[in-house]
Amino acid sequence: MTEGDAGEDSTPTSAATSDVALPVAKEPVYGGVLRYGIEADSLNPWTPQNTVPAVSGHMVLRSVFDPLALPNNDLEVKGNLLSRIEHNADYTRWTLTVRPNIVFHDGTPLDGAAVADNLERHRRSFISGNILAEVVDVEFDDMSVTVTTARPWVAFPTVLTGQVGYMASPTWLAAVDDDPTLATAPVGTGPFMFESYMPGISFSAVRNPSYWRAGLPYLDRIEFVVLRNVQERAERLESGDIDVFHTANGDEIAKWRGRLADYTLVESAEFGETQYVLLNSGNPASPLSDITVRTAMAMALDYELIETARSGGLFLDANGPFPPGTPGYLIDTGYPAHDPDAAKALVDAWESDNGDLAITFKTTTDEFNLLTAEMLESMWEAVGIDVTIEQIDQSRYIGAALVGDFEAYFWRQHSGFDPDEQLVWWSSRTVADYGSVGLNFARIADPEIDANLDIIRTSSDESERTAAAEAINERFAKQVYHLWLGWAIWGIVAQSDVQDLITGFALPNGEPVLPTGVGIGGTHQLAQIWLDR
Repeated sequence: MTEGDAGEDSTPTSAATSDVALPVAKEPVYGGVLRYGIEADSLNPWTPQNTVPAVSGHMVLRSVFDPLALPNNDLEVKGNLLSRIEHNADYTRWTLTVRPNIVFHDGTPLDGAAVADNLERHRRSFISGNILAEVVDVEFDDMSVTVTTARPWVAFPTVLTGQVGYMASPTWLAAVDDDPTLATAPVGTGPFMFESYMPGISFSAVRNPSYWRAGLPYLDRIEFVVLRNVQERAERLESGDIDVFHTANGDEIAKWRGRLADYTLVESAEFGETQYVLLNSGNPASPLSDITVRTAMAMALDYELIETARSGGLFLDANGPFPPGTPGYLIDTGYPAHDPDAAKALVDAWESDNGDLAITFKTTTDEFNLLTAEMLESMWEAVGIDVTIEQIDQSRYIGAALVGDFEAYFWRQHSGFDPDEQLVWWSSRTVADYGSVGLNFARIADPEIDANLDIIRTSSDESERTAAAEAINERFAKQVYHLWLGWAIWGIVAQSDVQDLITGFALPNGEPVLPTGVGIGGTHQLAQIWLDR
């Protein structure tokens, strides 16, 4: 799990798998502009401590920021901006040694003080502070940082591979403190330097000529173009207006499978996300706080029809948040099966005691998502549930979840190569009042889930951690906290001259990096991409 002579490397929890169709490797060339179609703009401000990134946001962040650490193909977390990651015997004290001779885009050196400043800002953040809530002290010297935790945190380095690990210039962060308008011009150590940002339209960055990774990046410039509708992203690729786009739309991926003679398609399901209906089951004012209602909603759904009609038959029906190949996956979790007659009986019984059953179901403005929502609406209404569909823009989607402003919500989350990455989303300690920011979106406070999350965090016994993840999976099924739909596959589609989309990037020690799904499903590195033009 970590590197360092004071620590003990753990056994990988699962094997990385992906379905990839890539061109034959060639010698990279420099130059060119890559135009990347992304599904949303949800990042403003761009300070890592105050942004709320989904997959699109992480892709943009990776252009200007580097993480402290990255996982290799064996799922061991190794230093990236760090040269060493070490821990004491009980995993309560972590020493992070900073790699020398790295500077931020503004010339500020990356050193112990810079890393400590970033981590302390995360601890104070109303968004990411929950992630580091168990950190009790951060000390630093010239080129190292020591992090002390309140209890053993066996998988602590995993948080350094994602948002908490993105290092921003402390000089820039201090300037943003004085002038918040500067937050839209990020300064990191990454392969590209900020050039321009048009909210809701595009983000551009140019090659960092002083990048600490010798020979990288290859591109002169990268431009992220916000295209909320997947059909528009596909059309813009076909017309040549963009060079690459991403999607978790199964129908769209199936279409591009038949066009590999003209385009490049990368498919990734490794440690990927689960698509589901997020239920605000912790809200006592909602009928969804009643397990009878949640069970009826689950039984009303024809999962086989949903997957065939809305994902091209590519996605496996999900029975919980852990996909195959990850710790916690179970063939049978006990999640309710499709049974509309039983669902209607439950609804009738509930309405006899409580009156009409009505819910509001929110989704994005994407046309495909609306059609899917209407399919689910018809299944629920067939068993007697009144449903109102509301659409909100993707840029506001995560924000609404954070404050609990939803009843039933289309959602896609929970990628990761270690189950500890889910604690912040499911622990009762991250529940917040409605209207306040809370990373436990559904406001679930379940002692059994908490107890097993604690085992996952503190135990160094991989079999014990896996058993705890399986128990969480079964608990989600028994309580029907959410409605699981499918395990997502991400498709990254590119022009045929876009080379090394996910290959060719290695750790500083030469080990290949886990190609996709680091931090969040569908993401990948950018510095290694080049254009064969």
